[in-house]
Amino acid sequence: MLEAAARLLEEDGIEAVTLRAVGERAGISRQAPYNHFAAKATLLSVLAAGYLERLGKGMAEAAEGAGENPFGKLEAMMEAYVRFALASPSRYRLIGQEMSGSPHQEVHEAARAVHARFVGAVAACQEADELPGGDPVELAAVLFATTHGAVELTLAGHAEEAKGLDDPATLLHALLAQLRRD
Repeated sequence: MLEAAARLLEEDGIEAVTLRAVGERAGISRQAPYNHFAAKATLLSVLAAGYLERLGKGMAEAAEGAGENPFGKLEAMMEAYVRFALASPSRYRLIGQEMSGSPHQEVHEAARAVHARFVGAVAACQEADELPGGDPVELAAVLFATTHGAVELTLAGHAEEAKGLDDPATLLHALLAQLRRD
């Protein structure tokens, strides 16, 4: 059922994901999903939690593949976030929707795990004196907000080279270059 929900999400957006449509797409009775999910919101939360876990894993793998330098690890994590978001705007928007309004704990737990890993990467850069000191949570929030904003501008069609917004990853590299201590 989760695979059917994911396909509906990818093809037609969040609005297309209904319990009845999931049942039909999964090749089971249209009522069967109600035996597993109390409501559409529950299904979407489970789906979003899985996507968050996948995002976190992708960010961790990118960091591991970046070598030993903390700054390189942070850059790789941020690039992985951008690639994840741009690969599927519907998936990305579902995560954002569920993180802000889901009553289901699994979404928030998965989001906290991604956040903790990101803050850890920022703190490692600060400890290596590659980023300004201070509260790593605050600096991580600034980096995340910039990343999120760059992705949203791109998804909305406002990414233009003349505006300095050609590619979110390029913008992130520019921001990190400005922050990086020589």
